[in-house]
Amino acid sequence: MVKVILNADDFGKSVERNRAIDDSFKQGLICSAGLIVTGKHLKEAVDYMKKGGYSEKIHVHFNLSTNLLHEDSDDIPLTEAMRKDPTFSKNGKFIPYKGLPRNPKTVFKWKLVYNELVAQYNKFIEVTEGKGDYKHVDFHLWYNLSWPSSIALNKFTRKYKIESVRYIGLHQKAFKYRFFRALSRNPRVKQFPATNIDYFLAKQKTLSQEKVIELYCHPNYKEDGTFLDDSPSYLKHERRPMIDQIQDLRATGNVEFISWEDKF
Repeated sequence: MVKVILNADDFGKSVERNRAIDDSFKQGLICSAGLIVTGKHLKEAVDYMKKGGYSEKIHVHFNLSTNLLHEDSDDIPLTEAMRKDPTFSKNGKFIPYKGLPRNPKTVFKWKLVYNELVAQYNKFIEVTEGKGDYKHVDFHLWYNLSWPSSIALNKFTRKYKIESVRYIGLHQKAFKYRFFRALSRNPRVKQFPATNIDYFLAKQKTLSQEKVIELYCHPNYKEDGTFLDDSPSYLKHERRPMIDQIQDLRATGNVEFISWEDKF
């Protein structure tokens, strides 16, 4: 039996995603969600959270760039220094992910990143009014794989006594990914393998030895009203309706749904 944490990413990124994540909570399809506090749709997500009464299932989802998928979230750094730094920002807004630093010389910007993480964490505490999950933090699976971000994350988890972090995905097997995970990882912090739902369903036989796995999803509504998971596909599969995915998970008979608050 594999314990599964079904987590929704990018709460606060768009009108459609906010509504889809809220509906996912209402239908019992997800265990938790990561809230991004840098975009213009934050207030709407917070309103859903308060009205739905699931604040304790929300944790901060750190963000250091503009999302390339589809949303017009206008992600703006919370610290002035980050807004002015051309490595991360342009015209006061985060640049797309492709602009994130890989040059070892950028390691000296770790404090800039650290201060931004602190600002986002404090903003998260403010909007959740002391009712959120403050011991788990998310990073986009690619965003912490850089010199300044990995060091900043390491120092942040130590300073704020974080208990669990998403560090890396099951599909990220190359040495460069393992290297940055090692650089960012605080050994006192729990980490679990992470992947999307369809990857898990396709590879479940080889993943049966895992005790706990985080399955991340990206609930969203499309223009035709379809409610689906539009997670980036590493298997080149069609993006499917959320309900179909959850039914397939339950049908395996080999998963137990838990949340970050459960004891492992």
